[in-house]
Amino acid sequence: MADKAENAKAFGALLAQAWEHTPSFICSNEDYIYCLFPADETKEKWIEASITFPDGSLDKKEIDAVKAIALLVEELKVLPTYGAETIVTTKAKLDEAAARLATLT
Repeated sequence: MADKAENAKAFGALLAQAWEHTPSFICSNEDYIYCLFPADETKEKWIEASITFPDGSLDKKEIDAVKAIALLVEELKVLPTYGAETIVTTKAKLDEAAARLATLT
């Protein structure tokens, strides 16, 4: 099993990929950072990934587009708990989320 630092590094790369792909969804709250983005230009396969705090557990899956939509809907259902401001919509928010990964090293 990978350690927290390795997971943080791996998730940092995924976070950067998610930011560069369109469409993508990234959210960051006190419990986890989550991203969902297309794996390639066809948008038939998607990457879903999350890292939890403070344990640094990393979960990454490649899924089909239909499953991606279903998972996005599930993720949006938790927004009332964490707040819409947890959605990463700016480079500054992305940088804040990436900086949190350093707490896992």
